Amino acid sequence: MSLPPQQSVPDLDAGGPEKTTDYPPDGQRYNQPTSISIQAPPHTRITGLDRHATGALSNDAQIAPDGKSATVNDPVAPWDYKRPFTVHVIADSDAPLAGGTFSGTFTLNGVTQPLTVNIAPGIQGIIAANLKNTSPAGGGVRVLAVDPGTNTLAAGLQAGDLIIDVAGILTPTVNDLDNVLSGKRSGVTVAVTVKRAGQLITLQIPLDPE
Repeated sequence: MSLPPQQSVPDLDAGGPEKTTDYPPDGQRYNQPTSISIQAPPHTRITGLDRHATGALSNDAQIAPDGKSATVNDPVAPWDYKRPFTVHVIADSDAPLAGGTFSGTFTLNGVTQPLTVNIAPGIQGIIAANLKNTSPAGGGVRVLAVDPGTNTLAAGLQAGDLIIDVAGILTPTVNDLDNVLSGKRSGVTVAVTVKRAGQLITLQIPLDPE
């Protein structure tokens, strides 16, 4: 069996819509059953596989719950490889801020080709609030005000909150908080633990664009 390389490399936005790429046909007839194994490129998830081969009675892909792999094991034969296989893929919202080109694999009956995508660069994410160190510094990050109309405000952060940790990492100062968020894209949701009226509360805050 021959497997031509993918027809085009999709350009993905992290957290954006899915895109597709095709593995074009070689025009041959195959008498063996179909076995497909897909490994998603890093920072992406597989959302679907369309099998257009003529003679096929089944095209259901078994996609892993995390979308990082997919398989098809179809006993139907013969079948004609006269139409493409189409892979649907989406970029994770927490893909690296710089973006880049990433590759997984598409394997058809033991023949493997790369599954390559481009992920666009993102915008640095922030907690959209006026923040200040405690005095003396090291006791957490005090929220003086929250920017109106932001994800941060909608997620429930309030003036007077004391931020204790972000994404499970202690943030004794504003610099520590900035270090935790460095490289995280806007739109990524982070867990933020705050002390409010003597109680610890965890908020899920989608980061705003810097």
